Amino acid sequence: MSLFKTPVFERLDDRPFAHCATLTDLGDAGLITVWMGGSYETAPDVCLLESRLLPGTERWTTPRVMAEVNGYSLGQPVMMPRPNGELWFFYVVIMKDDWRSAIPYLKKSSDGGQTWSEPERLFDYPGLMLRSRAHVLNGRIILPAYDENTWQSRMIVSDDDGKTWRLTAPMVSPDGNIHPNLVPLDADGGHLLCYLRTGGKGGIIWRSESFDGGETWSELTATTLPNPNSGIDLLKLRDGRLALAYNPSATLRTPLSVALTQGTNEDWRWQQVIEDEYAEISYPTLAQSADGVIHVVYTFRRENIHYARFDDSWLMQGAIE
Repeated sequence: MSLFKTPVFERLDDRPFAHCATLTDLGDAGLITVWMGGSYETAPDVCLLESRLLPGTERWTTPRVMAEVNGYSLGQPVMMPRPNGELWFFYVVIMKDDWRSAIPYLKKSSDGGQTWSEPERLFDYPGLMLRSRAHVLNGRIILPAYDENTWQSRMIVSDDDGKTWRLTAPMVSPDGNIHPNLVPLDADGGHLLCYLRTGGKGGIIWRSESFDGGETWSELTATTLPNPNSGIDLLKLRDGRLALAYNPSATLRTPLSVALTQGTNEDWRWQQVIEDEYAEISYPTLAQSADGVIHVVYTFRRENIHYARFDDSWLMQGAIE
């Protein structure tokens, strides 16, 4: 299967800014992507928009507003399908002028995202931000998060199916880190791997491991993979291998590439470029559907969201440098 690419939508005149898309496989209902759109980042008219790629179709549906709060900027959407058919939707609301005042919320849907419950505030914690997919491992919900004020990552955890939430200890590194991405390395979810975006002027992707289901994390160490202080996404594929979508540069948010491990460990061997235009091509989110196809959405010039799909055989045609 070769690489297929298309915009999710053309530039929206009434919402010229588009960024930070998430992507979720809804099974028989297809794919859903949600992103923030408005006049500019943190503008009071920024809402969360959605589009869907329905099974058997090639065109994404017309974008529609999923969530908005009059006079407040929204961002950082994360979707989590539940086994009972519910869809949970995490996001943040900027309460003042910038991300340092953002507060995380949760909405729930029992009809596939057509209607939503009233929002629940997870924490009264200004600057507690989201980005990466949530996991349910051995009954524990783990929602990766970070502190915009300190640039330290931590996990939001629930052991009672979302009735109560708590925070793990901060994860510390030089120049800071955000956007923790985690994958389970064993069957019961006790051993977890986390990759994190670097802070400062950029440099490398950080890593950490947990051996107690995300309760505690090892000291952060540097990988050999570059990062220009930009979003990444780490995904465990159905065969146990790892895929990583990222900008393979220490300074530039281009090109956008996807790397693949040879085995079930961090033995990165293959890599292919998705986009290499000299512009901001950033913030990827991966998903894999039941047929094995790998999907990715990403920011394109901060004007729209693009979509690509491919399989592992296409990734294995390009060696990582």
